[in-house]
Amino acid sequence: MLLDTLGQLDPHLVGAVLLALLALDGSLLIGVVVPGDAAIVVAGSALTGPAEIAVAAVAGVIGCFLGATGGWLIGRRYGARVRHSRAGRWIGERRWARAERIATSESGGPALAAAYFLPVVNALTPILAGSLGMPYGRFIRWAVTGSVAWVTTYLVLGSLAGGFVRDNQHLMVPIAACAAILVAGLVVIVRRTRSREAAVEAAEITGPAETADR
Repeated sequence: MLLDTLGQLDPHLVGAVLLALLALDGSLLIGVVVPGDAAIVVAGSALTGPAEIAVAAVAGVIGCFLGATGGWLIGRRYGARVRHSRAGRWIGERRWARAERIATSESGGPALAAAYFLPVVNALTPILAGSLGMPYGRFIRWAVTGSVAWVTTYLVLGSLAGGFVRDNQHLMVPIAACAAILVAGLVVIVRRTRSREAAVEAAEITGPAETADR
């Protein structure tokens, strides 16, 4: 079983892999393809006990620090070019705009910290913070605060989930069926929500144009 194999891995190895993934998450936008949330939960499922979780948490936070710093430097150096590059267009303007609202939020630092709990957006925030000229000291202080909460929370959840599954393997089939139904429902909801958002955006764009033509 996969979880049994993961459970036999050295916690230091798990931490090293997590560090690398989270460093790439915030600097090279790997988190857009492989969300950091999933990586942390999978890492957590390989851990048992507070000591192992602590080792992985320290490694994960270091990875977040490196990723946030790298992303901020890229944003500072290249600015809007990343956003308007081919990869930036593939990510989608809606996601960039959402991350920008967080980076420029009136609530400031707390919003940056909470952004770690928003998949994909958390990978874009460091670059935007750098391109918008946010002071590095202020940015990294809140980024580290958010990463500590984010990494620790998902590692603990992953560890609890992994332990539950290992102790209750006879429930795997019904749990998998429920999970599949839940995922299918979420996919339908997300698609409908995106369709509505696209319709609203199209109406906002065409509305002013029609008014101008008149």
